[in-house]
Amino acid sequence: MINNNLDSSYLEVPPDPERIIEGLRDTGYEFNTSMADVIDNSIAAKANNIEVAITMDFRGNIFVSVTDDGCGMDKDGLINAMRYGSRRRTDQSSLGKFGLGLKTASTAFCRRLSAISRGQAGGKVLKATWDLDHIASVERWALQLGEATGNETELLDSIAKGKTGTVILWEKVDRLLKAYATPDGKAARKALKRYEDDLRFHVSMVYQRFLDKNDRRASDVNIRINGEPVLPWDPYCVSETKAPIAEKVMKVEIGEDDHAEFKVRAFILPRKDEFSDQQVAKDARLTNNMQGLYVYRENRLIHGPDWLEMYIKEPHTSLCRIELSFDYKLDDAFQVDIKKSRILLDDSLYDWMQKFLQGPRREGQERYRKGIAATVTGTAALIHAVSNNAIHSQADNLKTAEVTEVDGSTGNVTITNKNGITKLKIKLVEQKNSGECHVQPVDSLQDGVLWEPAFIDGNQAVRINTGHPYYHKVYIPNQKSGVIVQGLDSLIWGLCAAELGNVSESNKRNFEEMRYEVSRILRRLVEDLPEPPEADA
Repeated sequence: MINNNLDSSYLEVPPDPERIIEGLRDTGYEFNTSMADVIDNSIAAKANNIEVAITMDFRGNIFVSVTDDGCGMDKDGLINAMRYGSRRRTDQSSLGKFGLGLKTASTAFCRRLSAISRGQAGGKVLKATWDLDHIASVERWALQLGEATGNETELLDSIAKGKTGTVILWEKVDRLLKAYATPDGKAARKALKRYEDDLRFHVSMVYQRFLDKNDRRASDVNIRINGEPVLPWDPYCVSETKAPIAEKVMKVEIGEDDHAEFKVRAFILPRKDEFSDQQVAKDARLTNNMQGLYVYRENRLIHGPDWLEMYIKEPHTSLCRIELSFDYKLDDAFQVDIKKSRILLDDSLYDWMQKFLQGPRREGQERYRKGIAATVTGTAALIHAVSNNAIHSQADNLKTAEVTEVDGSTGNVTITNKNGITKLKIKLVEQKNSGECHVQPVDSLQDGVLWEPAFIDGNQAVRINTGHPYYHKVYIPNQKSGVIVQGLDSLIWGLCAAELGNVSESNKRNFEEMRYEVSRILRRLVEDLPEPPEADA
């Protein structure tokens, strides 16, 4: 259609509706992100109560609805809400941003989207529907508009009680579950229940400030999923941490006459055994995946947890959680995406954030290492007992060197082996625990090496550094397997025995460098190994 108000050299070229809508289905929405986009609209409408329903009928058809008691919409409002690229809201702090979220989030999973709404108390309940199959058949942006059915009005009034409110309804849901031989069978229903459980946690995290009645930063909202209330999830465990270890408010100039602020707060969580209540510790989800930055726009979590590509997630920072909050004025600075689920930092923000995070990350690493050291100290003495007994039974037959002289003033030890006499700096120690005459765990070793040769009460021995990541990630997870620990200990003890049997004045430096280099390589190799379970760590 040609717009007569345009210069004759310009033509209106409307996009093909089917191609556009089908293309927008593939914008990368996940189910949780899609549902949050729909819930955003309910919160923007000042709803006090929101009910999410995810159901399946006996034929295996899935229905998803989000019902609220917000301000509702009249006919014009309903049409605008369903428009792709709806008009900008007058309240720029609204959780909506691009005017696309409701439509793209919904049709990413369904082929029939309806908005059912009452704009004034006691008024008519109107319904607007995008049916993707109908659009394809008529090749037009054909929005169906009419009155809601009795069942749809009843669904609205389960929350709105005859007053204003809105229902967003998904039908022809074709992209949620994979194809099952019996779609309405147990497997499909079990899979749908997993979606419900995952969504419950996602909502509890994303809308924590709205769900927490004690949090005054956001308006109070009650959200239920399939009839069960969603409780707020606090990533920072303020009941335990009490306060952030670092906090900063930064002002950012916007144009010549305006500015905005963002706030960063850093929290270090206790280790599991340091929590006052173990149920609280369980609810805190003390896993490696939950560390990093949690980014909030207008009090709604939009990104994280991760380190925004500044750092990788690694075990020593697993107790570190950072809160970053900003308002709509900084959308451009933080480059908020269409799904409101991802941000990017410009160079200046990136540099500032890295500097801020240095202290909290260092503190988190220190607390984590102290906890690991205490845990390992309590278990290390026990897990090498089998190795000590096994090695002791063969030690006389495997002796490779003898101590012939000790210089108390220098700490040098003279040993005799097949290469003759050699002076070394080597530890002569006593047993710390009964039977610990060949393998002795210690908190640390010089230069951070994993092991060093020693003599314990005159026996050829190895001292093992429990502070080395190899010990934490290989020994500790296998502490209940005597065979594995014995195998590891025997290997390292054998290396020490071989070193003592072959060392000489000319090559002793080479043996020291070999231990240092192997320890460095092992440190790198175990970086990607999983953390041992909390019960074992």
